Amino acid sequence: MLVDDDGWVMPCADDDELQELTEPDFIDDIVAVFDSSARPLELHLVGEGRVIALRPTGDSRPHELARHVRAYFRRWTDQEAPGPAQPALAYVAKIAAAIDSTPVRPRRRS
Repeated sequence: MLVDDDGWVMPCADDDELQELTEPDFIDDIVAVFDSSARPLELHLVGEGRVIALRPTGDSRPHELARHVRAYFRRWTDQEAPGPAQPALAYVAKIAAAIDSTPVRPRRRS
């Protein structure tokens, strides 16, 4: 899950999608990244091709991810954020499915 400075939460299914969503010039706009277990990750540029790589930075933080997800749904949709689920893998999958199936607003709520 990528979270940008506008509050968008973007699920990434695989490395190809990650590379597509994180162009090197866009990396500074990313404020948080979580893996499928809700562990925070750091983004790093690697090599001359400027490939994006991820590194875990700690233990699972589903509450921190949930805060970003609630803000996303409040600002960008007309629906409620998905409720928590256990384990974290199930929660992240639930979030990704909800984001993929929920229409977004044309303008952000403040």
